Amino acid sequence: MAQFFRNISVQNQNRNMSHNLEEQKRDLAEKILAKRQQVEFEKTNISLTTGFSAENNQNPDVGEEFKNLEDNPLNVVDKTELKELSVSEQELIYLIDKLNKLNKES
Repeated sequence: MAQFFRNISVQNQNRNMSHNLEEQKRDLAEKILAKRQQVEFEKTNISLTTGFSAENNQNPDVGEEFKNLEDNPLNVVDKTELKELSVSEQELIYLIDKLNKLNKES
């Protein structure tokens, strides 16, 4: 009889571990989706910044803008924005790797 209850206890532990693993996977999938959206937003923001900058440099309305006529459009982007994008991309890679490891475990 004691063996029967031990077996039930082990089965319950296995179910709980499986449930926790699935919960971790779901949580990571949600984080990955959110991080992808953040990365896409940051890329779009940088793209728009450089796009409008190039347009302004091609058709300068003010003499001041002639100074920057030959500048690379990326010079207009704040370096912290580029760094934040890089960090976000690294975090996304980390989350994807973590999810892949969990998938291999199950």
